[in-house]
Amino acid sequence: MVLQVQHGDAVPTTVFDALPFPAWIVDDDMRLVAVNRASIRLLGAESDVVLRQRGGEFLHCVNSADGCGKSTRCPDCVLRGATRFAAAGSQPTRQRTRLEVVDRDSVTEMHALITASPVVYEGTNRVLLCIEDLTLLLATTDALPICMNCKKVRNADLWLQIEAYLDSHLDLKLTHGICPDCAKKLYPEE
Repeated sequence: MVLQVQHGDAVPTTVFDALPFPAWIVDDDMRLVAVNRASIRLLGAESDVVLRQRGGEFLHCVNSADGCGKSTRCPDCVLRGATRFAAAGSQPTRQRTRLEVVDRDSVTEMHALITASPVVYEGTNRVLLCIEDLTLLLATTDALPICMNCKKVRNADLWLQIEAYLDSHLDLKLTHGICPDCAKKLYPEE
């Protein structure tokens, strides 16, 4: 399903601007076509956001000194990958990542959930790119009490399996697996 957004439509613009997280309409090369209000709050009113800039340029990516998409690290960029995936098909994609951005004279780390969805904007195929900042959420879990024996974690007055805690607090689903050390212990003959 591809969302249709028409320039000048009151409802889509209102919905776009009502999103509580930064959202951009970009082309398949991450060139900026439109921004929502939360983007301006994230980047600051004094930001040098200019339409047609690429993502790394307006987000001040540490790897975009030579231009977004030109660094040796750009092919591995989660934002670029999500944008390419959404632009190539009709499926949205969501991925958690860690971003490093230049904030005045320092580099700031942001844990983020990146969502990219294909949209038609002003009659042209584009991508809706959203960045949800998870930094504060993850920071609140930095000092998580864990049992030295059974590895349950304390949540208020309850002791929960780590899987249940992560599922309820971070909407993180875990799957099974076995590490090499445990595989050797459990299956020494293999």
